[in-house]
Amino acid sequence: MKRCAILLALIGCATTEAEKENERMETKPLKPLRVPEIKTFEKTLLSGLHVIVARKDKLPIFYMEIVLKVGSVLDPEGKEGTANLVGLLVDEGTKNRTSEKIAEDLESIGAHFSVSVGKTRTEISARSLSTDVDALLDIVSDIIKNPTFPEKEFRREKRRQISSIQNNLSNPNYVTMIKLDELVYEGTRLAHPTDGYINTVEKITLDDVRNFYKKYWVPNLAYIVVVSDLDPDTVISKIERYFGDWQRKEISLPDIPKIRPKKRIEIFHMDGINQAYIRLAFPVDIQRNSPEYNKIRVANYILGGSGFSSRILKKIRVEKGYAYSAYSYVMPNIVWKGEKYSSVFIAGLQTRVETSKDATITLVNLIKESKERGFTEEELEAAKSFYNGYIARLSETYSQVANLISTMYEYKLPNMFWMKDIEQIRNLKLEDINEVARKYFNTDEYILLIVTDTTKVNLKDLGI
Repeated sequence: MKRCAILLALIGCATTEAEKENERMETKPLKPLRVPEIKTFEKTLLSGLHVIVARKDKLPIFYMEIVLKVGSVLDPEGKEGTANLVGLLVDEGTKNRTSEKIAEDLESIGAHFSVSVGKTRTEISARSLSTDVDALLDIVSDIIKNPTFPEKEFRREKRRQISSIQNNLSNPNYVTMIKLDELVYEGTRLAHPTDGYINTVEKITLDDVRNFYKKYWVPNLAYIVVVSDLDPDTVISKIERYFGDWQRKEISLPDIPKIRPKKRIEIFHMDGINQAYIRLAFPVDIQRNSPEYNKIRVANYILGGSGFSSRILKKIRVEKGYAYSAYSYVMPNIVWKGEKYSSVFIAGLQTRVETSKDATITLVNLIKESKERGFTEEELEAAKSFYNGYIARLSETYSQVANLISTMYEYKLPNMFWMKDIEQIRNLKLEDINEVARKYFNTDEYILLIVTDTTKVNLKDLGI
């Protein structure tokens, strides 16, 4: 069974061997890639539930993702954490099965089931052998359509969620993550952590959980992606059989204000830590389906996304020895009600208190330097080599293919978009990435957050 939480994805450091391999790749000419085409078959059921199916013949696997356009953004005010509790409790009993029976039935066919609640979406994934597809769909559809949210399990999961938050508040990485979200999304429904705060979770009642489910867990806010070795028409027919009576409801979703860039430096005190946790963020007015997305993607790869070969890690770790890991990434825009929201650039590192001031200044200066002076042909060719191999490997497993299809549907991207991404990146010119760096690397209006023990260092005047 599952117990999912929202994880902070940090960029890890490459090994020495990986670095050598990157250097070898730089000298090789890029060869045309041959990847089998993945065809999708789609149908929207009368309930509004959209079904997307792809066939992959490698193994007798049935993998499905149910994506609900529902997340913590819909938490009732003052009861933040409700959506997460719904996700934790949805498989704890149905009209037809107890929690123990659900676990036993899944185990009897060797199936996997999990739920993950994010800010704007909830993902339910399930996997079994394709020979057990009917048994799996019977269990999963029962969980989705008929949860009862037993009071005993509600009290237990609520206590666990509060305990988890309490424990996490002693973890500087968690504190840094939630504080950054509060700053980046200030004034919007995205600002609070998915699991809520202790005082807000304490206020959540069983009726809140049941009402949230009834209001938002509806088929017209959902789509299903299936990847298996079965005939697509057969799969669609089975989905319709098991989910066809899921009742739609017309609802009005709240608006989310767009984030606005505004320079802000926040120093947050945390007792007894000997490190400084540094994050810099600013919005990038590019969407995942924008023609400029792959340009900013490559620019970021060179700046801070490529491990040992990135400018940020070379300077901060290799040259100055300030941190083990230093990185940057571009978080794609949220999808909500068809609005064009910005992506978000985030850079970060963890360093000793005594080096925190210079490390912060160095990070800001590296971004400024990339904006003003641009990159080099050698850096661009290394990035092309990386993506030429990396993107093609994103469609190897059943879950990877499902994730790609979900991304394609969510962001309205063309079929096999990941291969088209490779072609776009292969054709990039140096001026392309230098232009997006000049345009979007916002070195005037950014959010800078430092979490540290402020009794050990004076960070009031950074001079940036």
